[in-house]
Amino acid sequence: MEPIKILVADDNRLLLAITKDALEAQGFQVIAVGSGLEVYKEVLAQRPHLILLDIMMPEIDGIEVCRNLKRSPVTQDIVIVIHSAKRDMALMDLAHAAGAEGFIIKSNQIEEMVTRIQEIVREKISPARA
Repeated sequence: MEPIKILVADDNRLLLAITKDALEAQGFQVIAVGSGLEVYKEVLAQRPHLILLDIMMPEIDGIEVCRNLKRSPVTQDIVIVIHSAKRDMALMDLAHAAGAEGFIIKSNQIEEMVTRIQEIVREKISPARA
């Protein structure tokens, strides 16, 4: 079976590289992009199973990207997890309303983020692939 493909979108290049390395170390295939516009291009080209999406990005913010992907029949089934440094309930509600299946607070504990992604993969993606 092919590995789970995760698209990670973050305009912070260092965090993007760290996240990519940590997820690849767990056996995921990772596509890394630095803007909202790149997300659209790579989603259509790569067909990821999950998108880890930063909220604050140039051009188009993560909430709008999520909303647009969930509106399209071609991309609506992709699991989207919003990734933000802001611990804000209103933002979490907004992400959920846009169609995101999860919300992860950014921290220096990359292991916690990887564990949460693994849980979401088990809950939302693995049963569908079985």
